[in-house]
Amino acid sequence: MHRDHTPKRWNLPHLALLSLLPLAWHFVQEHSIPPAVALGVWLALNLAVLLLAERRRPYRDDWHGDKQIMRRDGLIGGVNVVVDAAVGAMLTALVIAWLPGSSTWSLPLQVLAGVLAAELGSYWVHRLSHAEGWLWRVHVMHHLPGRLTATNALLAHPINAAYDKVAKLLPLLILGLSPEAFVAIALFGITQALATHANVAGTIGPLTWLLGGAELHRLHHSTNEAEAGNFGTTLPVWDQVFGTYRRGAEPATVGIFEPRRYPAESALGPLLMLPFKRATSWVSCAMKRCCPIGVH
Repeated sequence: MHRDHTPKRWNLPHLALLSLLPLAWHFVQEHSIPPAVALGVWLALNLAVLLLAERRRPYRDDWHGDKQIMRRDGLIGGVNVVVDAAVGAMLTALVIAWLPGSSTWSLPLQVLAGVLAAELGSYWVHRLSHAEGWLWRVHVMHHLPGRLTATNALLAHPINAAYDKVAKLLPLLILGLSPEAFVAIALFGITQALATHANVAGTIGPLTWLLGGAELHRLHHSTNEAEAGNFGTTLPVWDQVFGTYRRGAEPATVGIFEPRRYPAESALGPLLMLPFKRATSWVSCAMKRCCPIGVH
């Protein structure tokens, strides 16, 4: 039995990381740190803070990840970092070749417009990924775990990582944002992706009307379909605009509605191959009990 996990305190690790963002961005600019290095260090720092907080102040004791789960998330996460970088480099090269030049807007306006534009692209791709069909077979890997932790943010099919990168980055490139704005938006995105998945107690309170928080994203992963809105991770604004914003009590369980239709969350090989197979083949296989399907 896990402890009472009704949010009663502030989610201080999330708020602290958000508070550090301007300092981190300023340090990167002052010391001309390559963006890839800056983002890698920021990712590692965020993971370290949130993993420690998960041990010290867990939202749910029964959501602690074991070494096998962390190795799985780390392996897939490492692949996705490479995919993210490769897709970003290729897309940037193509867009710069066709759309040279940069925005003349002020930096704060670039960052605001960029965060909104990136989240709009990600929102619609994410929402479409929850419809039955090929995109869902790609996305389901991320939703299979029956717990949410900081490392779960890294668990996604590489195809998912690729199209999400395009959805977020292409609008920024079309807007012609400056490199400084790109770095600020990316630092913010890393913190939000990890913190909204982290198994850390507390709430960001009224800020959930402006920023994505763990209490919102847990509802997105709920096995209760009525609760499972909140397709935005970084910001809730597009959920509010398009009617998918959800607030309320914590979800009783997280995961997927029909787990027996899919490989187990630990079956990486079948999960990686799932987008290339007909969905019906997994249902048939489950009925015949010939594949590692179901909750394990």
